[in-house]
Amino acid sequence: MITVYTKDFIARMKDLAVIGLSPAQIAERMGLEGIDRSSFLHNITQEDHPLHKEYFLASRHYHEDMDAALSTSALSGDPKALRLAYELNHQNKVDDLKKELFGI
Repeated sequence: MITVYTKDFIARMKDLAVIGLSPAQIAERMGLEGIDRSSFLHNITQEDHPLHKEYFLASRHYHEDMDAALSTSALSGDPKALRLAYELNHQNKVDDLKKELFGI
């Protein structure tokens, strides 16, 4: 069964996803308890549920914002940011290769 959420609920959930909160943290911040919390956590993890799609898109914005901030720091010469940018780039290449070769 697909639970239908209001536009306001989804907008609030997306605002929390954009700042990098996990589904459990979002449920906590939204005051969800009992069956509402269970349904929310179940639905947000189901790839075919609209809530999952909205969460994924919003959380992707968080990662893009973090990448931009890291790039800005690295370009300004921050040695820690340069190192982290290098390590993340390397890990992304490894992850892409794993996915290509092994589907993981």
